[in-house]
Amino acid sequence: MAKRESAMYYVLLYYPRFDGKTGEDIGAFRRKYDPFADSWKPHMPFIFPVPCDEIEEEAFTEHVETVLKRWKPFPIHIGGLAKSWDHLLLLLLREGNEKAIALHDELYTGILAPYLRRDIEYIPHIGIGLFVRKDAGYNALDPKIVDFDAKLYSQALKEAESLKIDGFDTVDRLVLTKEILKTGTTLHIDRTVVSSKEIKL
Repeated sequence: MAKRESAMYYVLLYYPRFDGKTGEDIGAFRRKYDPFADSWKPHMPFIFPVPCDEIEEEAFTEHVETVLKRWKPFPIHIGGLAKSWDHLLLLLLREGNEKAIALHDELYTGILAPYLRRDIEYIPHIGIGLFVRKDAGYNALDPKIVDFDAKLYSQALKEAESLKIDGFDTVDRLVLTKEILKTGTTLHIDRTVVSSKEIKL
């Protein structure tokens, strides 16, 4: 049996609101190319998952709420595609990118400062596909460069471009969850949400 690792994390996400057809197109594309499609709805991460046993929940929540209270909602324009260094296909922001980065940077102050991944550039995005070989040992919680499936990526990129995704929304709340994430030798992540709180900007 494959060895599996399970731990509890804090996760902070923004869930964009797409119109009907765009949402359906993205959902169908992710079901085909994203091994995490069954675990998460389309989302924009603002922090990497943080182990719950390292920061008390009350302190973590208070920090996030304090940061977001200083912010006002800001518009975003979703469109454009790019491949990340670890072979994810990303939907990018045409508008709102600088503000999303600034919010990310502000979240990584105070008690979260030690958790900033300086080795990985933060790019505001919505992941819609992962293109690594299934036996490559990719771990979304600790991503590293693994074997790239260039043929599948080329096929998927053409399909994604044909969708002409172009969406407008407003980042006005983030969702803070405490969840158990279980990884193994497959690309899939088992996710169990323990608690969830919507925090408004």
